[in-house]
Amino acid sequence: MINKLLSINQRLTGRRFEVFVFLCRLPILGKLFLFLIKQRLGFSALTRFAEEIDEYPLYYPIPYPVDADEKLKSQKIIVKVPNSIAPLDNTYFSHWTISDYIEKYKSKTITPTIVAEKLRGLINELNKRNPILTSFNRDELMRQAMLSTERYRLDKNLEMDGVPLLIKDEIPSLGFPLTFGTSFIQKEVTPSDVPEIIQRLLNKGFLLIGKANQHELGIGTSGSNVSYGTCRNPYNEEHFTGGSSSGPAAAVSMGLVPVAIGSDGGGSIRIPASLCGCIGLKATYQRIPIDCNLAPSLVHVGPFANNVIDVAKVYSIMAGRGSNDFQRHSFGQPNPSLPIFDNAFKGLKIGVFWDHINESDLEIITAIKKALVFFESRGCSIVDIELPYLKEIHQAHTVTILTEMLLMLEPYMRKHMNKFQLESQVSLLIGKTFTAREFLAAQRVRSFAMKHIEKLFRDEVDIILSPATAITAPKIEKDSLAVGEYDPIQTSKLMKFIIHGNMTGIPAIIFPCDYDKKGLPISLQAQAGHWNEDLLLRFAHEGRRLLPRGMKKPVHYVDVLGNENVK
Repeated sequence: MINKLLSINQRLTGRRFEVFVFLCRLPILGKLFLFLIKQRLGFSALTRFAEEIDEYPLYYPIPYPVDADEKLKSQKIIVKVPNSIAPLDNTYFSHWTISDYIEKYKSKTITPTIVAEKLRGLINELNKRNPILTSFNRDELMRQAMLSTERYRLDKNLEMDGVPLLIKDEIPSLGFPLTFGTSFIQKEVTPSDVPEIIQRLLNKGFLLIGKANQHELGIGTSGSNVSYGTCRNPYNEEHFTGGSSSGPAAAVSMGLVPVAIGSDGGGSIRIPASLCGCIGLKATYQRIPIDCNLAPSLVHVGPFANNVIDVAKVYSIMAGRGSNDFQRHSFGQPNPSLPIFDNAFKGLKIGVFWDHINESDLEIITAIKKALVFFESRGCSIVDIELPYLKEIHQAHTVTILTEMLLMLEPYMRKHMNKFQLESQVSLLIGKTFTAREFLAAQRVRSFAMKHIEKLFRDEVDIILSPATAITAPKIEKDSLAVGEYDPIQTSKLMKFIIHGNMTGIPAIIFPCDYDKKGLPISLQAQAGHWNEDLLLRFAHEGRRLLPRGMKKPVHYVDVLGNENVK
């Protein structure tokens, strides 16, 4: 049985999972057990590779400053985002947009107070079946909605007044406890704890609905949460949303809110955006400034929406240097610019790494091939590329994120280790086995990856296009609901195309391109060089034409501005 438990490729749940974690936590035998697991995971390859490369360790993925000419080109947001773009075919379904909310408020068709009242009822009904929210302050929601309604009455509305917004649980927000998706961490948030980027959104008038569910600690990819319940995919509630920003992605996909904010230390915006079929943006490291003690060199914060225009609007508010720029992370950062939303792509070079892509499911490979034909028809050229040493880069990410998280979480681990869900316990216990040598090796590998990716974008391509994930949304097995699950193969497939974006800090955008035989979304990931979010937004906006009938209506859809209720 021990040998079976040590197998690195098997799925664990239920009693076997509990025994596995029990063995990992034994005072003496547990250390041996964890050592054997780490050996089977092959982490020795990381240090061997680090010994062979002549690189200095790089802790933060900060690119060299752009030259003076480039800085001058990007001193301000040079193009306004259009309020909206007409749908390709308005006979088909489309989600409500930011502009729809504002236009209806201005025309007095509906008020923020009416929307808040409707949301209050919908959330009460919805959360029983699909636990999207972890915190919800009904009285404060109504108070803010009434203030917004009054501003519209006086014709003094703010730019985003009354537009509903959800924020991932682990991002501090005033009036809501900070739990990181756990059952026992209940950290009170003070005004000084609220990130500047969240205050920027609130200052524009967004109506904060509450805090959204997440995979506990942000440490998993499925979106599973034993404490609050597991979020369900709006396209099929028997399937996962992806994680860790499960609640934000599900809420946007089902139409509960037009915009939500998540965080991404290892795909936590991009994976759920992909599986739920919405748009997710992970900007360049510190382009959207955040001070995050949980994983400071890897975490990015960014928006979810159902169209690129809304993502661009939210990005334009959140992006830009922070006033508390710790460690000078944005040194040399050009100010954000936004794209002209045209279809001029002639000469754009798209890099594809076929050996990597071909490890995806067949329907996903077929979808990206169709997408490449489409972008070639727009004037793009396709360039074969290679992303070397991906295994070692993935291992470097694992060492880095778990080591960083441990430093913040160890006080809770000493007192409440048994209260973490089993999957979190396994990850944290493996993290405790990493040595200073392995951490330093990981930062050498980061330096290697950073130099390689910068050269690739400088000399060969403008965009790297890949599937967002190697599989569509996995099925939620009933045996995972009680204690969670450990599924390394599933995790590997969900993270296959993810890690470069966190280790090197390059920007990435997720957008849907097709649906599989089950009706689940298939999505693409486009990545670009540092600070090139404008190119990605324009590229993904053109990519909407891959769905000529628009996004499919989710099976479980919330019609906040119309007459439908939860379906």
